[in-house]
Amino acid sequence: MVIYRYMTQDELSSPDQHPSEDMTLVAEPDYPGQYPYASLDEFLSLHEGRHLDFKEAVSESFFKLLSAFSNTEGGFVILGVNDKTRKVTGFDCKGEKLSELANRISDGLGIHPVIDEIPAEGRTILIIKVSPQRKPISYRGVYYTRVGDTVREIDPDELRRKFLEDTSWEDLVGGCTLDDIDDETVQNFMDLLRGRVAGSGIPDIKDKETTLRRLGLITPDGNITNAAYILFGKNPQSRFGNAGLQISRINDETALINPKNFSGNLFQLLEYAEEYLLTAQAVVYDPSGNAIIDSFRRKEIPEYPVAALREALLNLLIHRDYFDSRTPSIIRMYDDRIQFLNPARFPADVTLEKILSQHYPYHRNPKIADIFAKAGYVEKFGTGLERIRAELSRAGHPAPEVDYSSIGFSLVLRKDPYTRERLDSLGLNERQIAAVHYLKSRGSISNQEYQQLNNAKKATATRDLKAMVHSGILRKEGTTGPNVRYSLTYAKREGSKGS
Repeated sequence: MVIYRYMTQDELSSPDQHPSEDMTLVAEPDYPGQYPYASLDEFLSLHEGRHLDFKEAVSESFFKLLSAFSNTEGGFVILGVNDKTRKVTGFDCKGEKLSELANRISDGLGIHPVIDEIPAEGRTILIIKVSPQRKPISYRGVYYTRVGDTVREIDPDELRRKFLEDTSWEDLVGGCTLDDIDDETVQNFMDLLRGRVAGSGIPDIKDKETTLRRLGLITPDGNITNAAYILFGKNPQSRFGNAGLQISRINDETALINPKNFSGNLFQLLEYAEEYLLTAQAVVYDPSGNAIIDSFRRKEIPEYPVAALREALLNLLIHRDYFDSRTPSIIRMYDDRIQFLNPARFPADVTLEKILSQHYPYHRNPKIADIFAKAGYVEKFGTGLERIRAELSRAGHPAPEVDYSSIGFSLVLRKDPYTRERLDSLGLNERQIAAVHYLKSRGSISNQEYQQLNNAKKATATRDLKAMVHSGILRKEGTTGPNVRYSLTYAKREGSKGS
């Protein structure tokens, strides 16, 4: 068996001391189990530090510790010893227990530490040597680091600086296997692809590995990437704990009503969330004279354009910063708006102004975006906000509101506050109602344009517009003459802070 030379107190307290091969001793096969550099009592009296920790049993904190050691300078975990009393409680190595532990470590973190059994006080303890890794190691989607004798989450920006200057989250691997990939999701994707590419001859899914490899989602040496697992995995949240989606209804600024938490791969999350949003929102009826459809039923119109909702959902799922494990992606449904909120931080050279500019080609997760494009969900890279804006404008809604702050990226879609029913309730005449519909598509109107729209005299137009400003429906811009224009009060510039 392998007996480790236990690190001295000076070594444990030195931040520059790295575990290395000279810290091990290969004992003779008949070595009686005594410690070559310290008695058991002396060994158990060592303090926990940057490279040493005692664990009584396998728990969540045990796996977080392995992640932390992997992401710093490596270290030793002594399993089967109480970290407070240093009482030897032992580890049950009977049957397949040891191999089960090794498999749990491999499956959960994608690492293969050296594990040795050591007899101690009539029991068995495990000495687990964790080597530093060149790529970051996460546990349930969270990356940890060792600071002194504590384990802490790594800040996303620190994680990028330390490991990922030239590497994306999508290309990392985390110990997943082909068994973790959902056959049905892959098959559904291939069906979508086959339907979009006429005469493609794309076969049914029989070999997942070949399919994922052709999509660029498996490394040359056969490892499943994060992108493959988040797109097609059976349960990505088992590894990436906050990679799910939360939808909450809020009837005012503070009261949450039945928050729903959704899990699954990205295709499943899109399906679940879209269905929920469509069924949760109310419908209005088209008041136009030609709105009667078959069976004399009135045509129903959802509160928000379906295409705009889907585009906002895709934006949420595709552009999330998956390194940031603080919270899931969040959708908040207020009485007058829907907010899509992602934990995300832009790289230093990417600004909100660039994101809002037309056709800006930035993609945080280009492989995820490419897969959704192949499936037909994304028409053209860099045009998502343009499509949302166009769909909202076509339906008479305000422009989307976009904000970027320390908590993440926010996109707000607001309801049309000026439905026909509300305009009637405000006591507007037909000329004023016609002007509101004009403003929804044109943005602003002058007194002269109002006259032309309604075939009205100047005095009538002036009176109508003044009344709408007084009631708070319109905002007046300019002072006198032809430069005076009127716009709806809900009209906000994109990039303004969403509430």
